[in-house]
Amino acid sequence: MTPAAALSGRRVLELADEKGLYCGKLLADMGADVIKIEPPGGDATRDIPPFWHDTPHPDHSLFFLYMNTSKRGVTLDITRPEGQVLFKQLAQTAHIIIETFEPGYLDGLGLGYRTLQEQNPGLVFTSITGFGQTGPYKSFKSSDLVANALAGTMYITGEADDPPVVLAGAQANMMASTCAAASSMIALFRSTVSGKGQQVDISVEETNVSASHVCGVGRWLDDRFIPRRMGAALLACTPSGTYPCKDGLVYLIVNRVLHWKALAQWIHEVTGNEIVLDPMFEGPSANRQPNRDLLDVYVSELTSRFTVAEMYHEGQRRHLAVTPVNTAAAVVADPHLAARNYFLAVEHPEMGSLRYPGAPYRHTETPWAISRPAPRVGEHNEEIYCGELGLAQQTLRGFVERGVI
Repeated sequence: MTPAAALSGRRVLELADEKGLYCGKLLADMGADVIKIEPPGGDATRDIPPFWHDTPHPDHSLFFLYMNTSKRGVTLDITRPEGQVLFKQLAQTAHIIIETFEPGYLDGLGLGYRTLQEQNPGLVFTSITGFGQTGPYKSFKSSDLVANALAGTMYITGEADDPPVVLAGAQANMMASTCAAASSMIALFRSTVSGKGQQVDISVEETNVSASHVCGVGRWLDDRFIPRRMGAALLACTPSGTYPCKDGLVYLIVNRVLHWKALAQWIHEVTGNEIVLDPMFEGPSANRQPNRDLLDVYVSELTSRFTVAEMYHEGQRRHLAVTPVNTAAAVVADPHLAARNYFLAVEHPEMGSLRYPGAPYRHTETPWAISRPAPRVGEHNEEIYCGELGLAQQTLRGFVERGVI
């Protein structure tokens, strides 16, 4: 018997762009019935590359395929009066609504939280925006790059002599979505206990500032350093950074007195370097910082004589913090992830078996699972509008012809 999912029996409506797709995915993979609502013709996120076999198509975006697992999908024009009626009917059956519109937009359509909670008092209404529901920036446009810049993470990311760079992989949006999913669960628990819903206000800027304290005061309090860009290295740790091997890169960091002694001895054993054993390099990282460039040369002379695997395992044996810098292919081939069956095969009706990243967490009693692939455009229109809302087939066809659905 398959164990029940944690959110089995809970319904979520999703009106989300890149800022909130991962929130919906987290809830859907926990078993919630997440209904993704797209405008007729499909959501703009279906156009985000890369595409399956490099073929642009609304159902071939790898970003969309990943971000929308386990969801059902319908199309609906919520700017039309008929669409608003259908949305309100769906909202009465929902426990959570996720939306990413500009503050006040849904209120203007008569679909805001205050209106919907009159018919559904326990509703949790999660709004994910660039700057939140209040404040002077609330109506400003934003993006993952803007959030990175304003949160301070860009300022300390990149090479010292180059302009700041953004973190890879839309980390600002992912952080906001993760916080949105967790806070929605807290609000849902409160709703279950009290019967009272609430609006959850998620600002992408604020979630990233809260997670990037190391950019400012936190770093000063910890190490008395004012952060600045140093490529892959850390200002407080010398040596630190990426170093070349025969077949790739490793990341190495020395943060303790004994770690430096162990590394210096290893460099001496392999390269014959006598200078590296000089007592002037011993002690805390601050003692080595003036000679960071020279020490990077010594470390590189060591690492370049090994493969990544050799360097990693010997570093582990010597109790040094050495980590392979994996390519995407190496991540997919990681033996530890394979041993835990991390990557999963999901059957897609058109593309066959697709391999997906697996669970970001594991419950022993209510397992995480991908229950279905991302929906095609309007895939569940008939199932939901006719089968669950009771719309007649002829009415559905009329709505489709008029562009309401």
